[in-house]
Amino acid sequence: MENPCGMVGVTKKVKEKEDESMAEYYLKVDNIMKNMFVAALKDEIQAQREQGTADSETEDMLAKVRAYDLKEKRLPITTGEQRQLRNALNRLRNKYLAMGRYSDGIDSVIIKVLKPNKSKHFFW
Repeated sequence: MENPCGMVGVTKKVKEKEDESMAEYYLKVDNIMKNMFVAALKDEIQAQREQGTADSETEDMLAKVRAYDLKEKRLPITTGEQRQLRNALNRLRNKYLAMGRYSDGIDSVIIKVLKPNKSKHFFW
C-alpha cells in the first residue's frame, strides 16, 4: 500500500509523556504570593479535614511551597499542583468575600496561577 503523497515508510513519532513529577509550568513567585499560597493551602487542608477527605497531595504541596526559596524566583509546578493551588486560592477568595473583604490581590494571583509560564527562562 502506497502513501498518496508518494512517501513510503514514513511514520510519525509519538512523543511519550514525561514523568509526572517533572515541572510543566513555572510560576514567578514573590514573598506576598508565597504567603498567600501558604494561607490558602492551610485553609484547604483544614476544610478537607473537616469534610473527612484529607489529601496528602495538598499537604505535600504546602510543604513544597514552604520549602521554596525566594532566590529561585520560579516555582516549578505540575498540572495537578496547579489545580490544587487554584482550588485553594478560590476557597480563600470565597472566604474573603463572605467576610466582606476585598479579594483583588487573590484575584490577581489566581490569574497568574491560571496562566503560568511554560519556560523556566523568561525576561522579567
